[in-house]
Amino acid sequence: MIADDAMALDEKALFAGRPVKIVSNLPYNVGTALFVRWMTTDWQPWWQSLTLMFQREVAERIVAQPDSKAYGRLSVLSQWRADPRILFNVPASAFTPPPKVASAIIHVTPRAPRMEGIDPKSMERVTEAAFGQRRKMLRASLKTLTPKTEELLERAGITPTQRAETVNIDGFCKLALAWQAMNDKA
Repeated sequence: MIADDAMALDEKALFAGRPVKIVSNLPYNVGTALFVRWMTTDWQPWWQSLTLMFQREVAERIVAQPDSKAYGRLSVLSQWRADPRILFNVPASAFTPPPKVASAIIHVTPRAPRMEGIDPKSMERVTEAAFGQRRKMLRASLKTLTPKTEELLERAGITPTQRAETVNIDGFCKLALAWQAMNDKA
């Protein structure tokens, strides 16, 4: 057992290539941050699988598909290199004292990336910008990345009037690659 701050651990060094399966009821206040960090490490990840309990709303975001209210940054970051699924819901009544929210158990297994060559930091930046202003069209929400949003979207094959929640995972992969290429050229 390791008693330490999970946000301060260097898991890769700690587990040193040993096969790791994480099973945890993550504290809700750091669960999402840990999950994002684990999804954006160098690939292949240091873990073989993740079985985690989240607030149900967060679990639904992780597995959400495009064109749904729950689809967002967590959906893209989790699904571009892994297969997440909800195993089951956990009602608040399962805990004493019961929390004010329902929970869900998710299982995540890594797989080969949908597209090679994407820097995880690029995917993080692109999804953060795209979903940072959900109601705006991508040509407006991506202005925090580059003033050349039209060129960026054209390179990725995405219509500038689309909103982030309508772009599938492959579209975000193309967007991240296009943004990297534009930055490499600059």
